[in-house]
Amino acid sequence: MCYHTEQRETTVSVVGSETSQAVAAASQTDEDVIVRLRRLDSSLAWMIHQFLVHATDIKRGNLIDKLVAKHVFSSDERERIKKLKKAVDKVNSLLIMLKAKSAAEFDSFLATLSETGQQSVADVVRHALHTAGQTGQNPLQQSCEPTQLL
Repeated sequence: MCYHTEQRETTVSVVGSETSQAVAAASQTDEDVIVRLRRLDSSLAWMIHQFLVHATDIKRGNLIDKLVAKHVFSSDERERIKKLKKAVDKVNSLLIMLKAKSAAEFDSFLATLSETGQQSVADVVRHALHTAGQTGQNPLQQSCEPTQLL
């Protein structure tokens, strides 16, 4: 009888140990998935940022002035953007400022792109967000430099 009891205790210990390892492995797997999803979100945000830098025509349709009129940007933010010389620097500055804005303000930015004859640019961003299941968010808030993604 004593042998049977010892065997049962050993079996319980082994099963308990295996269960703990399985829980730890599942937890690690969940953490890995979360890390990978964050990297994907950051990658998508970085790609959207890069696309917008190269595809947005800041001069077309007085984009900045319309964003100020819609209260997406303040007059001070408009002046900081307009002080810059190169168009690419202006767009990059606009996007950096847009990073701090809400999802509704980001949507207003996309709507303003459409209103200024840049519908295809806004459509590409909307489609990317829809495909990734990230509609209703400001994707630029997730963005980071590509070196941070490694």
